[in-house]
Amino acid sequence: MTAAPGTLAGTTIGVVGAGMIGAALAYTCARAGADVVLFARTHDGARRGKSYATRREERALRAGTTSEAVSQALLDRIRPTTRTEDLAQAALVVEAVAENVAVKQQVLRAVESVTAPDAVLASTTSTLPITTIGSALARPERFVGMHFFSPVDRMTLVETVVGARTAESTLAGALAYARLLGKTPIMVRDSRGFFTSRVMERYLDEAMIAVGEGIDPGVVERAATDAGYPVPPLQLLDEISLTLNRDVQCENRIAVEDAGGTWHGTRADRVRARMIDDHDRGGRSVGRGFYDYDADGARIGLWPGLRESFGPVKQIPIDDMRDRLLFVEVVEALRCLAEGVVASAADADSGSVLGIGFPAHTGGVVSFARAYPGGIDGFTARAHELADRYGDRFLPPEPGPQFNEQPEWP
Repeated sequence: MTAAPGTLAGTTIGVVGAGMIGAALAYTCARAGADVVLFARTHDGARRGKSYATRREERALRAGTTSEAVSQALLDRIRPTTRTEDLAQAALVVEAVAENVAVKQQVLRAVESVTAPDAVLASTTSTLPITTIGSALARPERFVGMHFFSPVDRMTLVETVVGARTAESTLAGALAYARLLGKTPIMVRDSRGFFTSRVMERYLDEAMIAVGEGIDPGVVERAATDAGYPVPPLQLLDEISLTLNRDVQCENRIAVEDAGGTWHGTRADRVRARMIDDHDRGGRSVGRGFYDYDADGARIGLWPGLRESFGPVKQIPIDDMRDRLLFVEVVEALRCLAEGVVASAADADSGSVLGIGFPAHTGGVVSFARAYPGGIDGFTARAHELADRYGDRFLPPEPGPQFNEQPEWP
């Protein structure tokens, strides 16, 4: 859904960080009528960030979906800057810098020092706890997570993350801004990985675990396609990059151990490490990952050496491989509901379909479990069957209120 032009007219929104997420977010805000201050450390970086909007508008002009006057007015609403004080009039400032707690805290402290006390400050982080980031702020009650999905101007979901000190008025403001941007917000409680990243990580890990078992990677990809996933997992890992995927895992491990816990890795870690360290195959960005790519970056096919690198060869029914990918996500989503990480079954369904590509025809992760042949009992029986064959990660939480609609919170 696209916001109607002018819905945010007269509102100034700051975007800090002009990389892929920040640039597309600035364009999205301007398209909804807001005046946008796009901040970057360098003038070149800020200008490059605005060029995303220029390219998108040039495409719209060629397609005849806009006019010269409307397009120019939109571009005029985006002001690149390297001056933090230019963010002073912003009612909402969204930080979109590197996934590092210290970096985000430094940036947000600088933003907080120049913005009004009632301004909403938000982070686009996909995994880092909002409470931890906000602990460095003088006004943590005005801070919230707004996890936009890439590409921001096309993906509708916003995962709205409530920190331990986020005020209800701040949450209400973030939800309102998301809707005015034409987005569908869901509410999640603060925890590492939140909801969508936590659930999707299980999908990606399961594919790597299967490869490490010796299952033909072509079978893994075909099982995902047959299930209705828009992007099969090994292809998606290449797009994300295995190195970034490992960086996220490292951040998770550090956080768990710093909190006094014990990190429990998975067999996916071995596959990821061997791909990066032994074979120098980090993903599409470096031209080689689970797939091979030509000189222009076009995908050629699965790397022929993949089958020989892991094994011995193991064959399983493709129905089992399909259900492994589906059930591992559904079970994790049900855990999130049981733990109160996501506000409702409806939000879990919306988040899984709109944010991480769970097969849309199912209606989402909770709807999948409810509609499974035999209902919840049938789903639970199949989950136990998968657990007996492939591991306890498929064991679901006990059937309870997470299978039913819950009131939204707070």
